[in-house]
Amino acid sequence: MWNPISEQAVMADFWAPRPNGVWRKVLTPLRKFYLKKFYAVKEVTVEGAKHLSAVREGDGVMLTPNHSHDSDPHVMMEVAKRLERQFYFMAAWQIFKGHRGIDGFVLQRMGAFSVDREGCDRRAMRQAVELMTTGRWLVVFPEGEIYHTNERLTPLREGVAFMAGTAQKDLEKEGKGRKVWIVPTAIRYKYLEDVTPQLEAAMDDLEERMKLKSGKGSPLAKRIMRFGDAMLTIKEKEQLGKAGDGELAGRLKALVTAILDRNETKWMRKTQSDCSVSLRVKTLRQQLLEIWFDEEVDVGQRAEAKEGLDDVQLVMQLYSYPGDYVLENPSVERMAETIEKFEEDVYGGIVRPKGERAARVVLGRPLDVSTEASGLRPRAAATELTGKLERTIKELMGAGKAEASSEK
Repeated sequence: MWNPISEQAVMADFWAPRPNGVWRKVLTPLRKFYLKKFYAVKEVTVEGAKHLSAVREGDGVMLTPNHSHDSDPHVMMEVAKRLERQFYFMAAWQIFKGHRGIDGFVLQRMGAFSVDREGCDRRAMRQAVELMTTGRWLVVFPEGEIYHTNERLTPLREGVAFMAGTAQKDLEKEGKGRKVWIVPTAIRYKYLEDVTPQLEAAMDDLEERMKLKSGKGSPLAKRIMRFGDAMLTIKEKEQLGKAGDGELAGRLKALVTAILDRNETKWMRKTQSDCSVSLRVKTLRQQLLEIWFDEEVDVGQRAEAKEGLDDVQLVMQLYSYPGDYVLENPSVERMAETIEKFEEDVYGGIVRPKGERAARVVLGRPLDVSTEASGLRPRAAATELTGKLERTIKELMGAGKAEASSEK
């Protein structure tokens, strides 16, 4: 999971999209190499393209896939190629700084632009609105973070629907009948081979790294839950002074709530217990970053703010573990996702999948922003549209009631 505490203190620049046909052809082999070799996606299938016939020339489009893996943008680039469309992408600004700016150069030529996810980035919002009002196709991941839960959807952020609504209002002022469409999109991955031996080997390494008794011979799902319990116990003792009681899912939720309540009380003088975890994290993180970056603030207070940011990052790591995800359905895919998260948290960095995978992309019926939640105020309309979008993506994912997740 992306860590907001980076070497760069503030976002100095805005990277605008600069798609280029020549560069796109030059970079296509590199994109395919990353997709197949690094992200192990051997096959990509696209379903539901027929639904896009509702979109007329000149209309703006926002595609909104679930976001469970770092390979998702590369998969969507392949979808763009199949549809013979130029897609634009909103990406965290830190990614553009990689390799002394080379990453940014490449991303811009592929149609990506930067966004500061810690605050209200008006430059990115203006760019997104401009793309939609000029008939472009924009890809935004409404979950906001990568959670490695390909069979569950984390609550969506309302900013996505708000941007689409803003673009629609601008088009209505134009008076030419053009529209903005939101295309609910689901990405699902499936292993093309049995990777159980690789997963068991990964658990061997994790247990040895954390000095835990080997679980060899036990069912893999049981080893995963045992490892998760041990890691959670360590964090509970660090944060609460004692281990929690009860099921893993309840303990995770209790620890997340305790950390957020403590930091919100300290830095905001109130808790936001009625808000989602993702919204609480965003608000708290923004406040802490402002203190940490302010050189006029006392050094001691800035150091405390840095500790608070570390707590927030821990919350996001904990939040990405539903607790009952593997128990509910101990499939190879769910066990692999959970083990990969363990590896990222223990070792750091991005972990390559354990075997070749197939990606299935399902495009839903486009939502007409001009008619959805019409007559409501902008904020209420965004809430209504976000709710419908969330329900639709869950349906496309094949989640059903058992896998629906309104809040972890």
